[in-house]
Amino acid sequence: MSFKKFFAVFFVLLVTVTAAMPAASVSAITDKSGRVEYNYSRQCFYSKPYIFEIGWNISDKTAESLGSKNVTLSDKTSMTVWYEDGLAKDMSDKNVTAALADVLNRIRAETPKLSRPIALEIKNTGNASPETLVKQYYKNDDIAYYAAVLPFADSKTQRAYLKKSYSDGDAAFFSVSLDALGNAALAQQYLAKAYRDDDIALFSICFNSIKDSKASEASALVNTYAEKAYADGRVAFFAVLTDEMDEDAVKAWYDRASKDRKISFKAICDCDDDFDDWDENFSDDTTVKEYAKYGVTYKDGHYYYNSEPVRYFLDVQRSSSSATIATVETNPKGKADIKIVRDKNSNITGVNKLTAKEIKKYFGDTED
Repeated sequence: MSFKKFFAVFFVLLVTVTAAMPAASVSAITDKSGRVEYNYSRQCFYSKPYIFEIGWNISDKTAESLGSKNVTLSDKTSMTVWYEDGLAKDMSDKNVTAALADVLNRIRAETPKLSRPIALEIKNTGNASPETLVKQYYKNDDIAYYAAVLPFADSKTQRAYLKKSYSDGDAAFFSVSLDALGNAALAQQYLAKAYRDDDIALFSICFNSIKDSKASEASALVNTYAEKAYADGRVAFFAVLTDEMDEDAVKAWYDRASKDRKISFKAICDCDDDFDDWDENFSDDTTVKEYAKYGVTYKDGHYYYNSEPVRYFLDVQRSSSSATIATVETNPKGKADIKIVRDKNSNITGVNKLTAKEIKKYFGDTED
């Protein structure tokens, strides 16, 4: 765990956004004792006029209880597809299986080790255009269907919803929209805008998009925005950027901040202070075990509250050095919005629901 991604000092809150595609998920099936039996992935895909929710890598045991059908792919090979109860009629329709073959070809191109696919849902969108569907799914807050259809909409619609999701402060839809366009130059424009608007969540999304598409440009931007953040006194933005620097660069910033007496920036670059000790304790599951006493668990990179996935998570506490440490997570597929409640000695006393005001303050978004 990189402490710079999860902590900020002296009452500066650093937000990190889950960069993974909100429409995709990796799930685990467990037995009655909670032991993981197998893992599988699932995602929504569009092949007009159908939207398929497809999973893959299901277990032998699961496959035994499902219907199945062989689907011929573009290379003339056949792939067995299992399907949920209630989809037998759809799977016997040649139009459906032709569209499904198109989807499987695309999945296989990106996931060569694709095996044991399962059709979880098949939705016929009729004559609706991708542009109409994008509007509908955005309005309905259906991120999975939105992500599936958006790449097939025209560029005007894609840009319009990129702009709208930014204006709405919706990090999940903005991330999907930026990914659909795949335009590094446009991502840089929004990166600059997010910095001007002091929106660190959207800034992080833009930066990750640029890094994924053009790493060389991202490297140059690290230096540019680190200088700006340092000059502007924006410690949280600076912390995001230092996580992209190598050890020598961070050391140079540490020396510079020390010379300039910029204590907050110096602390961000210092891996040998109390924060490193706190991070080590966290890695040893000390904090996670404390959370569990109050119904909060941590699994596969996300928090759960009473077994329900957490959308917005916040824990603010005092460290031994009298600085404020904040742990923040955003999971677009989560449902619960919670914060850890602590007493004056930083001991956990309970879990409360985040208010709309708190979500807007810390995450740049509002509750539905």
